[in-house]
Amino acid sequence: MASSASQMNARADQAALLFPPTPPVREWLLTLAGLGLSAAILLAVLVQLGGIDTSRFAAAPANPWFWLCFALFYALGPAMEWLILHRLWKLRAAALPALFRKQVANEIVFGYSGDAQFYLWARQHQPLKGSVFGTLRDVAVLSALAGNLATLAMMVINAPLLYAIAGGTLLNSFAASVAVIILSSLGILVMRRFVSLLTLSRRDLIVTFCLHSLRIILSLVFTALLWKLLLPGLSPMILIAVATLRMMVHRLPLVPARDALLAPLVLALLGPGSGLAAATMLVAALTLVTHLAVGALTSIASFLPASRTSL
Repeated sequence: MASSASQMNARADQAALLFPPTPPVREWLLTLAGLGLSAAILLAVLVQLGGIDTSRFAAAPANPWFWLCFALFYALGPAMEWLILHRLWKLRAAALPALFRKQVANEIVFGYSGDAQFYLWARQHQPLKGSVFGTLRDVAVLSALAGNLATLAMMVINAPLLYAIAGGTLLNSFAASVAVIILSSLGILVMRRFVSLLTLSRRDLIVTFCLHSLRIILSLVFTALLWKLLLPGLSPMILIAVATLRMMVHRLPLVPARDALLAPLVLALLGPGSGLAAATMLVAALTLVTHLAVGALTSIASFLPASRTSL
């Protein structure tokens, strides 16, 4: 018995060395910063509530397959990120609200504000395997890398189709701007000195990159299904072209509610005849309303004491 007790004490000492308790002042500051970002999300929700045009929802279909597809489309990002972090950290399902809040903050506040809040949330929920900042940074870098490579590939492969459907000065300028953003970010990512800072193992980097790539593919599939359910007669060529445009719009940095930018772009390039501008606007409006509801609920929940003490 004495031997077992000493072994348990030794393991507890090792755990304390690996995951030292957060100093009270630092814990208080992390809590305050996290609550501040939650308050910023609530403020963004209140600001955007007044700008919602409810008339757009009149065209929402009653088809249950549309709503199932929309639910899968919306939950895909947090679910895949939870899968990645569950593999790396053994993260519990209770972390999902924080991941949904992260998605909302990135979309309606400003880019990477959600990443900052999730970092603060994760720092308050020790012990976690490895470096919290290093792991989240690596996951974000690989997400950006997968998104940039997929967008660049779609732009190159579908360039003839895009210019056949919607060629012109606007498309040239937009494509050139997105290409510059992608190539410059890829240049930073592939620099040896930057890549050497990644903390995950080679295997974890590969698996994480593959999961992000799967997320991108599934997102394209769900988005295409949503448009197809709204417009059953939609041409596959138009579908591919607009999916490429959506990926290009999502490469724009520090732009909130990127999906809201897609509808006017589609309208300017394809005109009102296709009906796709209205479909993309409806999906964007539904996404925004869902962001506002999820952001309000998860932010209010983050002020509850229980949510700050449980994983």
